[in-house]
Amino acid sequence: MKRLQERSYPKGGSERIEGRRSHGVPASPVPGDLLENILDSANFGLIAADRTGRVIFVNSLARSILDIMDDLLDRRLFVGEIDPDMWESYREIMATGKPQVNLPVVFRDIPLVSHRLPIVRNGEIIGAMSIFKEREAYEELANDVFRLKEYAREIEAIIESSYDGIYVTDGEANTIRVNSVYEKITGIKASEVIGRNMEELVREGYFDESVSLRVLKERRPVTIMQTLKSGKSILVTGNPIFDEGGNVRMIVTNVRDMTDLVELEQQLEYTKGMTSAYRDALKSLQKANIRDNDIIMVSEPMLHIQELLERVSKTDSTVLIYGETGVGKDRIAEEIHERSHRAETGIFVKINCGAIPETLLESELFGYERGAFTGARKEGKSGLFEVANRGTLFLDEVESMPMVLQSKLLRVLQSFEFTRVGGTRPIKVDVRIICASNQDLKELIAKKQFRADLYYRLNVIPIYVPPLRERRDDIPYLVHFFLNRFNKKHGTRKKISKEAMDHLVAYPWPGNVREVANVIERLVVISHNDYIVPANLPREIFEKGVKDFFESGLTLKEQMGRIEVSIIKKAIEKFGSARKAAPHLGIDASTLTRKLKKL
Repeated sequence: MKRLQERSYPKGGSERIEGRRSHGVPASPVPGDLLENILDSANFGLIAADRTGRVIFVNSLARSILDIMDDLLDRRLFVGEIDPDMWESYREIMATGKPQVNLPVVFRDIPLVSHRLPIVRNGEIIGAMSIFKEREAYEELANDVFRLKEYAREIEAIIESSYDGIYVTDGEANTIRVNSVYEKITGIKASEVIGRNMEELVREGYFDESVSLRVLKERRPVTIMQTLKSGKSILVTGNPIFDEGGNVRMIVTNVRDMTDLVELEQQLEYTKGMTSAYRDALKSLQKANIRDNDIIMVSEPMLHIQELLERVSKTDSTVLIYGETGVGKDRIAEEIHERSHRAETGIFVKINCGAIPETLLESELFGYERGAFTGARKEGKSGLFEVANRGTLFLDEVESMPMVLQSKLLRVLQSFEFTRVGGTRPIKVDVRIICASNQDLKELIAKKQFRADLYYRLNVIPIYVPPLRERRDDIPYLVHFFLNRFNKKHGTRKKISKEAMDHLVAYPWPGNVREVANVIERLVVISHNDYIVPANLPREIFEKGVKDFFESGLTLKEQMGRIEVSIIKKAIEKFGSARKAAPHLGIDASTLTRKLKKL
């Protein structure tokens, strides 16, 4: 390319195109040839004109974009011939001295973005120039700059939102970045350390030791306890960042206040202690509840169950308890747990499968991960299998469990491993399973309402709890047991007459033990006198007793005598002799013998 205006600007002279002096950049001479080469190789177009509008310089990219031939330049082309608007802008710039930036222009259907600036020499405007790029290239550059700014803002946000303090040095241990958390933890302002070398800061006592200097020396991550000039101790970890040549480019140091760590450790220990305390308290409550709900085992069927419990409790075998509603299946399950070694290592967890909606039962049993479904806790939730780990899980009314969930329960029983709802990580547990049902599971299997393979997995040790009508010998003891409990609860001293007891023994109790408890509490609360008589009994029990015992033609005393004889005979038949029967009737043997003779 030919250099224009050689007559005006001698080659090798000290003339140059300068920016405005208002920017505060001092002028410094640049050799003409060097300046020409620099501008000619630039990645932007440049065209300059003197105050008369004659072109004095055009670089290679401008010649290419504007399609300017060498012969045009040789005759000192007028800038208005290239673009009249450019000459108008130049005149305005030379008159006002104000630059025009980011001008969108179109030259021969080529969209450009141009900056038009005054040319200043010794404080005098001697011309104007245009610096331009094709709009597409400019937009790409602008997008790149925008992306870099966005990236820088994101990095800045990450650094500032860090829980740890961040301290960054370059590869020579000069401080280049400190976040606000570091200032808060250490009390050292960024302005005190930015631009300063770590060796200098250590000498001045800001730190007793520099982790950055250790990292530079050892070329690996280093963690140390650092003491600040305030006497405060902090935990610092320096991590080197290497360039492509394997040199340490910078060191990023994470800073953690040891005070926070100590508090976190104390909170963790407190939480562990509270968890242990809650678990112990729950165990104590369960034990107290069991002692307050001692199982009445007087009848022969219940004595058989008592013997079975002794053997079953020594194992971890799965147990299936079945019987009518209210017979005390849950109490049998609690007794198994309390007599086993699991009472020391875990707790007894109970869930009624029939009382929880099918959609929630799975999450109750197995828990869920955060975001598993709408309405889930953001932190997730542990299931009852996890809560019962090393203890016992009692599934009441297991027949109510949906078929899909029965399949998952079967898999758990095979491996004692499961995944939470919405999770992928398998969780291993050590849980003893006890199930209960008030329906015939074999009938449900025939109706395809219960899985046969699950039934056989659950029915390892079956325990049948008979209804009260099949073990009437337990009824008097249950009545007295609940009478004592509710007297204590309500602050009363109620007693029950023999006649009322006879009615209670004769009643079939369709609600079983649960119904006995409800009836006795009702009698304790509503009876006016301290002595409960047949007239105080609920109508269905009183009428049932009268119907069974009434015999026309006999006085009340005669009928009561016959009832008493009947009870005594049954007791003697059951226990073999009057002597053995007497304790079960609450009297001594001699009294029983006299009654028999009298009656």
